[in-house]
Amino acid sequence: MNDSPILTPNASEERRSYWDRRADSLYLQYVYFLARVVGREALSVIDVGSNECPYIEWLDWIPRKLSVDIDAPYSSATVEGRRGEFLALEIGERFDLGLCLQVLEHVPDVSAFARKLLVTTPHLIVSVPYKWEAGHAEHVHDPVDEVKLDAWFGRKPNFRLVVREPFFRKRRMIAYFDRENPARRIGKAEVQQRRPSQLIPRRPG
Repeated sequence: MNDSPILTPNASEERRSYWDRRADSLYLQYVYFLARVVGREALSVIDVGSNECPYIEWLDWIPRKLSVDIDAPYSSATVEGRRGEFLALEIGERFDLGLCLQVLEHVPDVSAFARKLLVTTPHLIVSVPYKWEAGHAEHVHDPVDEVKLDAWFGRKPNFRLVVREPFFRKRRMIAYFDRENPARRIGKAEVQQRRPSQLIPRRPG
C-alpha cells in the first residue's frame, strides 16, 4: 500500500469527526444496500474521495478494495489507500464496482471526473447533496439536481432516489449507473438475490 499522507493532529481529528457525524447516516445504508444488489458478484471495488471514511470495509465479500483521495485515502489491512488527484491518476486496472460519495460537488472539472468514473467501473454508485443552497463551504456546484447530475455523466442513471436524514432538512441524491446497460431496471428477483447484510443476523443452518 502507498504511504498515507502526513496529517496534522487537527486535520486527523477533523476527519474522525467527519466520519463520526456520518457513520449512521441513512444515505450510507441505502448505498450499502445498493452495493449488495448491484455488486453482489463483485471481486473488486474502488472508492473515490473517501476522506478517510471506512464504509468500504462494509463490503466484506469483495477481496480487492482500493480507496483514492486527493489528501486522505482510507487504508487498512484489507484496503489499499492511494493518494492523488483522481483525474490525474493512472489507476492501471478496472473495478467491478465503484463508489463516489459526496465528492462531485467539490470538483471543478466535474464532467471529466464523472466520465472517468464510468470508464473505471461498469457499476457505479454516487451520492451528491440534493438542492443545497449555494454558498456551502468547499462546494462549487450547489444546488445539484437531477438535470445537473445527468449532464455531468452525459446520461440518466439506471436508478436514483433522494434521501432525507431523520431530524435534518438537508437531502442527498443517490444514483446508480450501469455503464453497459443504460436502460437496465432492477427487478424484485434481482433484489432478492442480494448479498446478506452484516446488520441482520444470519439464520443457522
